[in-house]
Amino acid sequence: MTSLGSISGAALDQYLVSARAAGLDISPALADAGLDEATARQPDSRVPGERFEILLERLIAISGDPLFGLHTSQFVQPGSYSVMGYIAMNATTLNEALSKVALYEKLVGDMGTTEVMPAGQLVEVRWCCRHTRQPVRRHLIENVFGSWVRYSRWLANNDALTPELVLFEHDVHDLSAVAAYEKVFGCEVRFNQPCSALRADPRVLDVRLRHPDPHLLSTLEAHAASKLQQLGIDTSLAHKVREQIRVSLGERLPRKEQIASELGINMRTLHRRLREEGTTWQQVLDELRQQLALQYLRDSDLPQASIAERLGYSDIRSFQRSFKRHNGITPGDYRSREKP
Repeated sequence: MTSLGSISGAALDQYLVSARAAGLDISPALADAGLDEATARQPDSRVPGERFEILLERLIAISGDPLFGLHTSQFVQPGSYSVMGYIAMNATTLNEALSKVALYEKLVGDMGTTEVMPAGQLVEVRWCCRHTRQPVRRHLIENVFGSWVRYSRWLANNDALTPELVLFEHDVHDLSAVAAYEKVFGCEVRFNQPCSALRADPRVLDVRLRHPDPHLLSTLEAHAASKLQQLGIDTSLAHKVREQIRVSLGERLPRKEQIASELGINMRTLHRRLREEGTTWQQVLDELRQQLALQYLRDSDLPQASIAERLGYSDIRSFQRSFKRHNGITPGDYRSREKP
């Protein structure tokens, strides 16, 4: 059985606060999960994912609320995301805040991972939930997306900030509930989709936030890196470069000068530190291009020529040769095999 990792007390507390606000007696749910409330609610505590799953399942059941996860999103606050929430507060734009999520979201917990994908003229932000057990998975996904939208509005001091479209992999429990979803997100919400995601105009990510403080941001990131190391999580520069490229990816591969600038280092330092880690910019880039090629072919309808351009290949033939060399089959054969 695969371990579900852990969740921070800061993130778990959002669910407990929501349950308390609804007038629920949470003591039996905590007991069933083998958790002590005082310990579980400490921001820096780490609760095993299996126990968190039991707790959430019990809270959903006693609430009798089919939208428990979505409604819980109204209680999001900076502390809900551990130090990552305060890092986002001090970013300059939503795009910069989003770029920090991939680096530090494991401080919040191991519930899932964030991915940024192109979707035509829009950008698609996905959250890949690790929990498979229902109804926990459904409520977790709805909480995460609701919390993201609410927190982004708070960061930007703009309650009118909305995505273009919200996608959920699961079905809607009752058609009359669709209005409740659209009230939270302020846009169309579709169900029974291939994946769960927010789609937004890329210009939304350029919205400036109300509390940017580059000096405090640097201090908070150093603290976050230290906490990740304590948890045994990769904090290498190569990892940061990969995640920054993912977030910065647009119509074409970002230049290394842009990535270095966004990581707050100069080019000499970038090359020196990667060399000290036993790798190079080109090795990191090549490995990521292979991962992204698989992802685009499997999860998008982008033509191969567009994928080649986005990943920095000189032409489609170079892309196809590289893909077959690494994977043993052509991009077209891979797409036919993997795409649902």
